[in-house]
Amino acid sequence: MKYVLCFQPRGRTKILIPTILALFLALDACATEDLVGVYERVSLTNTRTGESPEAVNRQGLLIMTDGHYSMMTMNPDRGFASDDEYDAMTSEKKIAYLQEWLDINGHTGRYLVQGDTIVWYRDISESPKEVGTTTRLSFEWRNDLLVIYFSLPNGDRYDWVWRKIE
Repeated sequence: MKYVLCFQPRGRTKILIPTILALFLALDACATEDLVGVYERVSLTNTRTGESPEAVNRQGLLIMTDGHYSMMTMNPDRGFASDDEYDAMTSEKKIAYLQEWLDINGHTGRYLVQGDTIVWYRDISESPKEVGTTTRLSFEWRNDLLVIYFSLPNGDRYDWVWRKIE
């Protein structure tokens, strides 16, 4: 014999449950709206060592719309070679040149805010292995800065700081 637990709201409960549900949905919507904007990258710092794994002058742009995001960071001082200069390079120099050019971090897709967590659904990425993946990143506001943070398997925490410009 199977038993099914069934909850049938009565009286005030009929009004209370939808009201609480609407409140939670509204709070998530407000959190998403708070993130809408254009941000410039300020820094990425290992909170244990105080060091950055990236060049100090690394640039980045994060665009958050209502439900979609796009992010890219890169080193602004990457070298440039004309087609003729590239064609004249040895294989080793071409590989080094392309590795420098490919030192970017870029992805875009949909996102949700769940409390103090941004959930990124990577629809497009510079790395084919990341396409279709989901990333959950905690965030907080420090004055006018958006701080997105994450930890690596070794326990090191990184603070990724962004300043809203629009």
